Amino acid sequence: MRTLVVATDFSSGAELAVERAARIARNRGAALWLLHVFDDGVWASMRSLYDIERWVGADPVVSAREYLSQQAVDLSSRFGVTVRAETVHGSAPQAIAAFAKAQRADLLAMGVSSDDWLRYAMLGGSAQRVVEHADVPVLLVRRPAQTDFSHALVATDFSEGAMRAAQLALAFMAEARLTLLHAHVVEFEGRMRLAGATNEDIERYRAQERQRAAGRMEVFLAALGEEARRFEPCFEHGHAAAAILKKASEIGPDLIVIGKHGGSAFEERLLGSVTQNILYSAACDVLLSP
Repeated sequence: MRTLVVATDFSSGAELAVERAARIARNRGAALWLLHVFDDGVWASMRSLYDIERWVGADPVVSAREYLSQQAVDLSSRFGVTVRAETVHGSAPQAIAAFAKAQRADLLAMGVSSDDWLRYAMLGGSAQRVVEHADVPVLLVRRPAQTDFSHALVATDFSEGAMRAAQLALAFMAEARLTLLHAHVVEFEGRMRLAGATNEDIERYRAQERQRAAGRMEVFLAALGEEARRFEPCFEHGHAAAAILKKASEIGPDLIVIGKHGGSAFEERLLGSVTQNILYSAACDVLLSP
């Protein structure tokens, strides 16, 4: 890892991302970019809602650059890393993705504040759109960076996207515990009950589905090579988002790793909804693999 970019809007959630990114940069010996996207539309909205001319002194762009510069000096001193700061204009998802791509970033970090539902919803969507626009992993930071990541829950549906997510987890968390989760369901289970299937019938079909999933898990792990031994595979019955969140609540990871789907457009839309659910509902940080 050589270059990290952390996007900030100066909120409390963004500050968590800045601290986490600085810690990662220190551990990896990487350079860190602080990025603020100045959206003229946001300032226009603020002017329509508030009397900001009364309390805004200097040019906000100049103020943002000065604040970022001061923050860069502080981070460099505290973490002993090279920190640069930049302010760009545009729409946040596209501008962030373009900047990360231009810097050939290995990781992009973003923050979210659970106390602000509007920012929470917008930034969750922004993170997903950044993944769509840029070929770079995105770390959505929700917790204070008090310690390094020690336990990751990695979701897999055995797709190419899930393979990239597993490889990213191996590279990103060299010393951490890794749990590899696959969620499985019996298709049309509800209709089967309406058709007269008994609980015993349903349980038999569930057992068969889990056995098939176990076979696919073996193939998946074999494709990862020797490093696959670091994964602790597990299975949950249920739809993906619910199963991932349930397992996370049970084992308490400090990071969930999930990837984009490598299949059809229909499958991509399905995983998009899963990704959105994880972004909005996870209690821990989330790492999105492109």
